[in-house]
Amino acid sequence: MKLTFLMTFVVFALFQSGNCNRSAIETKVSPTPKTTTKYDRLPENIKPETKVVKTVKNEKGKTVSSETTTVEKRLNELKARYEKDKLVDERGREIRFFEPLCRGVSAGEVQDEADRKAKEKELAEVEKKYTVIVLVCDPRKAM
Repeated sequence: MKLTFLMTFVVFALFQSGNCNRSAIETKVSPTPKTTTKYDRLPENIKPETKVVKTVKNEKGKTVSSETTTVEKRLNELKARYEKDKLVDERGREIRFFEPLCRGVSAGEVQDEADRKAKEKELAEVEKKYTVIVLVCDPRKAM
């Protein structure tokens, strides 16, 4: 019984090895297509997986909540697209990325407060003209 099984197995294996050669396998396999990202013209320091802050404001303009997300998810939420090499939201307003004040070490309380206010003023000015996506500050990388 064992001998019959072994003989059947050997004959089957020989038959299969004749049907399967390396050149036949290589011609059947197609190369994997390159994955293209929808947002392929981002600024050079911005990648689709870069972390950003998504803030929710009330009707008075005060921040109600915020959460961390990625550039790609945020752009999808804004229904972003390219118009003549410019990234725009669904209303046609240009999208800009903003880097907040990010320090690893304090420059002193007075200087930190002055710099924070200057950055807030700069952000407010940019928000008047553009849809702004604020990047996440990681103090461990800011040295």
